[in-house]
Amino acid sequence: MKKFAFLLTLVLIMVSSIAAGTLAMYTVSIDKLAEGSVVAKEFIFVGEGTETFQQGLKIAPTEIVQWQFKVKNYENHVVSETDMYYKLTFNVEALLGKSAIEPLTVAVKDLNGNVLNQVSGVGTFEVLGSFPLAVNGQEQDYLVEIYWPADEGTNINYAGGNYGTQINVNAVASQIPLGATNPVPEEPSPSKQVSIRYQTTIPWQNGQSGHYQYEYKITLTNHSTEPIDHWKLRFLLSTDQLINSWNAKLVSNTTNGSYEFLNPGYNNQSTDSILPGQSVSFGGLARGMGTEEIQNVLVSGSNINITNVELICEFGKASLN
Repeated sequence: MKKFAFLLTLVLIMVSSIAAGTLAMYTVSIDKLAEGSVVAKEFIFVGEGTETFQQGLKIAPTEIVQWQFKVKNYENHVVSETDMYYKLTFNVEALLGKSAIEPLTVAVKDLNGNVLNQVSGVGTFEVLGSFPLAVNGQEQDYLVEIYWPADEGTNINYAGGNYGTQINVNAVASQIPLGATNPVPEEPSPSKQVSIRYQTTIPWQNGQSGHYQYEYKITLTNHSTEPIDHWKLRFLLSTDQLINSWNAKLVSNTTNGSYEFLNPGYNNQSTDSILPGQSVSFGGLARGMGTEEIQNVLVSGSNINITNVELICEFGKASLN
């Protein structure tokens, strides 16, 4: 059967509204959500729910509320006949005619409690996923968590009837990999001593463990006038987990998400040192969704400590060149 690459757009009928008051009223309008499916070439992309799920739930400052939904590539006995990729876009904005409850934090988690992406106040963020070709149907559960942090001054200001927040969820499915629609990264500023580009691929689900995995690539570019001899890189990555590396030595991988990479020690200046105007790259496999930025980046060499670093993150790429 000849297969055509196509793009399916499904606007899930999941519009969550939070109307502020003494106790803010949080309602979820998901009418007929279970009927919201797209069928094409035996591919069914379904977001499931019920009409009564968490309707009328109240949220007050310091409280956390949650609601759950599911993404599937099957319905009844019909299963996707190709690899399928999907992207969930969450848009958090003010209700019409109201101001947003900007202290709110909206996060999307998997059922293990891992934060896949989040926003505080208002904004848009994405979660990528995929279903590799398999005989049996597959599904992925997501948990949306809304938190109103404890801040007395802020809580009072945002507790009036003139405030409300809305969460819209849009789902896109395709037979070809979907990239994150992040803004095109700016080129590193010449004033920076070093730029670090952290790139990830679209995640896939391991057929044996069930965990999501992705490939990562890190490129260090020396913009200074001095070489960085026997370079070393340290950073934090709290949720995603880097498993291994090639073209660099992963010497520290602790439970708190602290990573340390050393030059590969090939006794080659082009790999063990970073000459002015030159770059080195390394990468490996990781576990997670690949949508988390690295933090607290430190670069050093045997002859120099770098204090001015530019960080660029690119998520959900189809491939790493």
